[in-house]
Amino acid sequence: MYNLLIMKEKCPRCGVIVDTEAEFKMGFMNVDIYHIGDELRWATGLSKAPHQKRPPDGNSTGEGYVCCPNCSKDFWVKIQVEHDVIVLAEVDHIKKGYIE
Repeated sequence: MYNLLIMKEKCPRCGVIVDTEAEFKMGFMNVDIYHIGDELRWATGLSKAPHQKRPPDGNSTGEGYVCCPNCSKDFWVKIQVEHDVIVLAEVDHIKKGYIE
């Protein structure tokens, strides 16, 4: 499972600013839909993976996978959570996508 972050981003592959979604694996993963500024729900319980549990102070950095609706190419974004709130998503220019 994963969650979705709805965002507007400039595709690093085609250069077009698109409304898109990033699949990410942080917090309680139930295909919940988030936007920048939303509070991330964390999983509770002892058996949850570390990226699902609330970290100290609710601060975490993760990654999201995006497929551009314009060019159908993929790319990655870095997602920053501060005090349980999704504050930033930006293109990761280092990590390469899977689609040539």
